[in-house]
Amino acid sequence: MCNLRTVLLAAAVGLFSSYAAELPKGRIIDRVVCTGDDRQSYALYLPPAYSPDRPWPILYCLDPLARGRIPVERFAKAAGAAGWIVAGSNNSRNAAPRESRDAIVSIVRDTHERFAIDNDHVYVAGFSGGARLALAWARNGRIAGVVASGAAFGGPVPMDATFPVYGTAGTDDFNFDEVYAMCVTLSRRGVPQHFAEWNGGHDWLPESLAGEAIDFLSGRLKPEPPPALTSIQSKTAERYQLLTAVMQRSDDDERRQLIESLHRDQDLPEDGPKRRAARRVLAGTFIGAIEQGRARLAEQKYADAAAAWSLALMIQPNNPEANYGLAVASAGLRDKRRAIEALGRAIANGFHDGARIDAEPAFNPFRADAGFTAVRQSIKPNS
Repeated sequence: MCNLRTVLLAAAVGLFSSYAAELPKGRIIDRVVCTGDDRQSYALYLPPAYSPDRPWPILYCLDPLARGRIPVERFAKAAGAAGWIVAGSNNSRNAAPRESRDAIVSIVRDTHERFAIDNDHVYVAGFSGGARLALAWARNGRIAGVVASGAAFGGPVPMDATFPVYGTAGTDDFNFDEVYAMCVTLSRRGVPQHFAEWNGGHDWLPESLAGEAIDFLSGRLKPEPPPALTSIQSKTAERYQLLTAVMQRSDDDERRQLIESLHRDQDLPEDGPKRRAARRVLAGTFIGAIEQGRARLAEQKYADAAAAWSLALMIQPNNPEANYGLAVASAGLRDKRRAIEALGRAIANGFHDGARIDAEPAFNPFRADAGFTAVRQSIKPNS
């Protein structure tokens, strides 16, 4: 006679089979809608050999801009070979702690309902703010290891961080030094870690490192101390800190001159501290300005928001999101001309979210204006 555990296992296998039956294996699915909440979704990769008759490792991925497919693409090939499921949230994002928490709860619940998950081999990967979130999650949950790309804890490494960490950053990443320092600290404490650098900026680890990351978390790649600090690394860090301080204390005219100089330096043909620091300062200042602009808009501090978006546009004048942010901030300040001009530049450079424009209350005083109407209508209906 079957015991209760056998009956429950059989029922669970049947449940997994029915939920996952229509999902293809061996290719990326852009959007799997979570059962019970159609606002939540995730990108998914099931390994070709997946079947519900045994539990499988899973890697959850957290992107700072809710781009679930990007990390799933990076890990898919290696995950297929290793036999891992990969799921990337389409909802978790920076500056939205409650939404990110809900996204994590939803993706974990849904994947456990659909698939046979090995709860002893649940891993998390994150990039930038997503890496910070992944590390925080691992401190508070049953996570077997973390891939931290482009960011660390954002402060001192906590003493309760005892889980394996694969830390990685591009040589031009403004968070390179903090990821390296985290891995050095973990290594000194005897915590399993691996540090990998690659040629690039602030981004997810490249596909070429995904297999190494999975090998490390699986225990096939043994921990080893990070490489010794190099001269180019220390000189880049020193120059980056100096230039960042200058950027922060300068007025607009001084910033424009510094930014022009950094744009020249970032295009130098030879790698070195000057080029690396220029790339780090430009990217770090731009992202910082974007984040500050969004935060100030949320607080309806429109003058501060306009200043932040203006700084971002000094670095990337044609960025559609920064131009849109400046348009909203200017509208909040009742500066109709500046708002319409910025909105026009946003649309000309690829901003096509008409619904977002229509829902923005800051634009309400200008909706009857002919100039605003013409700019709004310049968005193609099917774009």
